[in-house]
Amino acid sequence: MTSIDKVATESTRRGLGEFGGKVAIVTGGGAGIGYAIARAFAREGAHVAIAGRTKETLTRSAEAIERECGAPVLAVAADVAEPTDCEGMIAETVRRFGAIDMLVNNAALFSVVPLIDADAAEASRFFAVNAIGPLNVARAFARWAIDHGRGGAIVNISSIAAGRPALNVGLYSASKAALDSLTRSMAVEWAASGIQANAIGPGYMLTDMNQALMDNQDFNAWLMSRIPSKRWGRPDELVGAAIFLASSASDYVNGQIIYVDGGMLAAM
Repeated sequence: MTSIDKVATESTRRGLGEFGGKVAIVTGGGAGIGYAIARAFAREGAHVAIAGRTKETLTRSAEAIERECGAPVLAVAADVAEPTDCEGMIAETVRRFGAIDMLVNNAALFSVVPLIDADAAEASRFFAVNAIGPLNVARAFARWAIDHGRGGAIVNISSIAAGRPALNVGLYSASKAALDSLTRSMAVEWAASGIQANAIGPGYMLTDMNQALMDNQDFNAWLMSRIPSKRWGRPDELVGAAIFLASSASDYVNGQIIYVDGGMLAAM
């Protein structure tokens, strides 16, 4: 774990989730937000599969969660932009744990790219990972759940940038806006099958993905002037919303986006 990953506190919100015996997949679960959520779900009693492109990172993270929580964690190497990888992720998780109840779509691509400098290949990659990728995984999960007569909960990790883009992150912002729309469409199309689809819109979080922004003094000054809490968020501060949306406490919540942003949207 990097120093940023270690920022997460030891606190966890118990009592909202009844995850004993349930199975969750968390994409991008090897670090940052995904790791914080996977860790919290394991603490709540879930069997967890973490997925990502780097097997070595995933294995280290899975072992760390297992040591802390005493629950089995499966590491699955997969690229969410590849539909066959997503089908394999579902199949491997079912082979190991017997079922799937919860999916957290967290894997994402981020970089600071002015739109005028972005070429077609780069734009396509952003949408392939940040929008089509979650759709690939969610569709594979929904097919399995519907075929087996089961419901489930999908939690997509979006971003405050989906509706309030900052300078030079237009591709990221647009791809997350597409994910918001897909979340609502998943809810509309799959609700009758007992599948919920909601999203969390994080504000600016202390993660490796945001390192370039954290290193920019001008950006930090702009950001602190707009966040009522006057600080960056921590990955563990998304855990409560994730547990709520994946648990029976939110059974009639569908197609919603919950923002965890230190009050930034309220002040804009």
